[in-house]
Amino acid sequence: MKKIILTLFLSVVLAHAIGIKGNVSTAFYMGTPFWNADNYSNGNTIAADDAFYRTLNQLRLTATFGSRFSFKLNMLRSDGFQSDNHLSETKFYQAYAQYTFASGFARLGRFVPFNRWIWGAVDGASMGISFGKHLQLNVLGGLHVPYGLFYDSDRSVALGYGDMNVRYGRYGAKAKFFYSDEQTKAGLDVFGRNGKLKYGAGYGYDFTNKQSSEGSLHLIYLASQKMTLNLNYRLFMTEPWKLGHTDFNPYMIERILGSVHYRLWDSYSLDWQEMLTMTSQVKDYLSMLTFSGSFFTVGGSYLSGESDFSRLGIVLGLHHTFFKSWYVSAGIAPTSFQLAGQSEHQQTTAVYLRSTYRLFDSLSARIHFNYYQDNPALESKYRGGLQLNYFFGSK
Repeated sequence: MKKIILTLFLSVVLAHAIGIKGNVSTAFYMGTPFWNADNYSNGNTIAADDAFYRTLNQLRLTATFGSRFSFKLNMLRSDGFQSDNHLSETKFYQAYAQYTFASGFARLGRFVPFNRWIWGAVDGASMGISFGKHLQLNVLGGLHVPYGLFYDSDRSVALGYGDMNVRYGRYGAKAKFFYSDEQTKAGLDVFGRNGKLKYGAGYGYDFTNKQSSEGSLHLIYLASQKMTLNLNYRLFMTEPWKLGHTDFNPYMIERILGSVHYRLWDSYSLDWQEMLTMTSQVKDYLSMLTFSGSFFTVGGSYLSGESDFSRLGIVLGLHHTFFKSWYVSAGIAPTSFQLAGQSEHQQTTAVYLRSTYRLFDSLSARIHFNYYQDNPALESKYRGGLQLNYFFGSK
């Protein structure tokens, strides 16, 4: 712990000396953390009486050398107070050098692609090249690093990705290809605008398993100055995952979401959403209605369907900015739900509090707190933390 704090301090001092921009943050958290299958494979378990107290220190740096070269670093260190088998670890999300030229860029190191086909970071190289105003090529390759681990002896999954973007005026398309040791797939995305209608669609095919991997359709229609209509369709294959000691195999999910946004007055609006979720076995329905104002949000939702799971929830949220530097938001959400296989409904309430305060131009503090009265999915009723951020090199 002392070593990481000293390293962060020296890094900030060095960054000031050579003109690097960035920020360093330190935080204290409590409550059940993110959990993944790797923890279970190592024999770790979640202890119901563990409050999961932990600290987190993060460093982000960006630097530009001349007009062509740049560098970016994003790393963090987490340390658990009680049990260190799943909370104490060092992670590198980004650490790469980039050369920018007239028609594109070349990047080497560890980076996070802005791509829904690749989750996490990649150790390798990437390049983007523009051929005139209408055509752009992007390629990358390397080893997959799902959780940004500092070192992982099992990190041996090689991958490659490439896409070709074509755009003329209001219309465009992107052809993409993905290859790894585990899967090969290709896809096509199109988008455009005709008058008041904006649209986008995409399709992906999994050659390894000989099946569709995803499909989507997004429509936005500006019916009037006050009303906007949305229709979204999504088909996707889930990733294999583990909960407790139960394995969940991948399966296809279809989601259809329709919504209406109506602006009543300058600062008040009404939103209505209907969602249908389908698998090969069940169909579930979710309805949501929200009324928002300049400082509040109130709404309700109802979930039902063939999964034998029902839920009725109400939410009330308030938010306000004080002195242009202090933002506070809070909310309460009482919920009634019925789990599959049970005949009785359960009542629970969730409460949250958020606050951010900017001190001077270089220091900010952020606090958040959540309370869950009764939730069978969480071991601890409390989640929250306090974070301090120091910015240097820029405001």
